[in-house]
Amino acid sequence: MRIAVLVGGVGRRIGMEKTDIQLCGKKLIEIAIDKYRDYDTVFVCRDEKQARLLSQQYDGKFIADIFKNIGSIAGIHAALSYFEDCIVTAIDMPFVRKKVAEHIYGRGREMGCDALIPSHKYAEPLLAYYSRTALKEIEKAIKSGIRMILTPLKNLDVVYYPVENLRKFDKELISFFNINTKDDLKRAEELCSEIGLEGL
Repeated sequence: MRIAVLVGGVGRRIGMEKTDIQLCGKKLIEIAIDKYRDYDTVFVCRDEKQARLLSQQYDGKFIADIFKNIGSIAGIHAALSYFEDCIVTAIDMPFVRKKVAEHIYGRGREMGCDALIPSHKYAEPLLAYYSRTALKEIEKAIKSGIRMILTPLKNLDVVYYPVENLRKFDKELISFFNINTKDDLKRAEELCSEIGLEGL
């Protein structure tokens, strides 16, 4: 499995770099490196400076957004410029279960779609499968000033995949939990105390 972890966010709402957020005594970047070490993994940074700093501290592949300061759509673009296809996830999603990621990746490849996006009340484009066949449309959107990833996907062959199909791997769907605020971090600490990080 190929996986791209978006690490670029400055974390304005939480007041610190998301890579440096501590959860259960480990930084989020350390959690991701440990979890995805058995896959073909790349960490997508917001710029060359962040990629350089992280590569000096950690053992992994770090690349930078090609288009700067426009958020996660640029990270997905950079990931697809690097990989033929991949799962995309984010550094602030520490509870992603590997079996969930593997299933999404496998179904996306089997179906031959441009993207496979888990969906319930809303779509989950930051734990999803993308093919390089989506790259041209995503780049076109970026150059048009569009920052929402779901906008260019309207012009592509996208499967919106029911999250209910993932409950067999993740009963509570905690894979989609992300940390944006201090309240989120507090809840994440509670989850970590309850279930830990091992075996996810």
